[in-house]
Amino acid sequence: MKKLFLLLVLFPLFIACQHTVNYQPRYEKIWSEINDSINHNWQNHVSKINSLPDTFAYATSPYIQFYWDTYFTQKGLLALNKISWAIGGANNLLHFVDSLGFVPNATAAWGENRSQPPYLSIMVWDLYQKTKDKPWLSKAYSTLVKEYHFWTDTSINAIEKNQTSIPGLQRYFHHASNQELKTMFNPELVNRFGFSKDLDTVEQIRIASNFASEAETGMDFTTRFENRCPDFVAVDLNSNLYCFENILAKIEIELNMSDGAYWLQKAAARKILINKYCWVEEKGWYYDYDFVNKRPGKIAAVTGLSALFAGIASPEQAKKVAEHLSVIETEFGITTCEVSEQKYNYQWDHYSIWPPMQSLVIMALDNYGLKKDAQRIAMKYLDLVAANYLKPVPSYFIKINNGDTVTAIRPKGMIYEKYTRDGKINDREYKANMMFGWSTGTFAFAYDYVLHNKTGHSHY
Repeated sequence: MKKLFLLLVLFPLFIACQHTVNYQPRYEKIWSEINDSINHNWQNHVSKINSLPDTFAYATSPYIQFYWDTYFTQKGLLALNKISWAIGGANNLLHFVDSLGFVPNATAAWGENRSQPPYLSIMVWDLYQKTKDKPWLSKAYSTLVKEYHFWTDTSINAIEKNQTSIPGLQRYFHHASNQELKTMFNPELVNRFGFSKDLDTVEQIRIASNFASEAETGMDFTTRFENRCPDFVAVDLNSNLYCFENILAKIEIELNMSDGAYWLQKAAARKILINKYCWVEEKGWYYDYDFVNKRPGKIAAVTGLSALFAGIASPEQAKKVAEHLSVIETEFGITTCEVSEQKYNYQWDHYSIWPPMQSLVIMALDNYGLKKDAQRIAMKYLDLVAANYLKPVPSYFIKINNGDTVTAIRPKGMIYEKYTRDGKINDREYKANMMFGWSTGTFAFAYDYVLHNKTGHSHY
């Protein structure tokens, strides 16, 4: 058994190493066709959510907008110059902060007892660079301060308990009621992981609380946290909050409100703490930090590059991360986590290639001038999409129609929600959706990145 595990660990790393130096694209001739198709057909995936102020292009479950999906979708919309739709998505999220005090996981009742990774301040600042709309920025500023308070509030009246035993660093959690947690346990966790329905109520709530916290990461579910998400300082959450603090400083300076010193001091303090607790020198990687057991997490995850995305890493640290990309890089792109022993199948593990994580890695590497690495990751995603656009693999999927199991043929010319490390469409747990917002958005972003860096005139 141990030999088999070592083979599972070492063989993917060997294969990945073959693809981390030079990459020759295989489907480059069709990239522009796919990008044009996304550009011209995005309006077919626009829906109106009646309770929200703006129409939003998203292409997911009908009438549901997800928080962090919106950021990665926006990257594609901006690459295609669809500014009004990008603003619409951001306005919807700002609306939620004003009405609820936070951005929910999703615009559905089940998504309102937790949030997702805080990208809203980054979205607002990116949009302002395009519009230079100061009245809009001024209004957004006060809303962003409310969201920042949600993540950092330590008072008795806090909506959510995101504090850790390390002052200045936050964790993912939730604010679900015990009844909501019991409902999450059965049927969802019972069906997905095979937990016994006969566990006592206290144990059901304890297990569900851990998984509800994990759902707030956007990665529902993942090997990152050893099924103890509330025990960890999350490197991506704190990297995003570092961005949040810097952006609030930039906004105050831009609007002549202050010199931004208050927020810059907070950001500087957070940067020191992230490097102290999350950077592991001997592994050349940023890890989540288990503050209960006072040790780094056991799993290297793509979210380690959030520290590069945020500009927290030194040039030397960034170089080391790039040198260790083989722990998550495959022939077909970046997986979520390194290979590890795991009892369950998780959507966000070593098997899955999720589009938004390709965007994250591209931006992270580009921040440090590691453009060849960034281009390689972008081209791998473009090829992965193109291969399944021309010939979907698997070519069919199983669906239930009026109680009957039906084999349906997949149409050509589609982009899918998620893929696998071996270059196929990922139907683990459920059938991969077609033309998902962040999947098409990642393609448009990656295509734009490769196109402009090839000409030597990067505008990113």
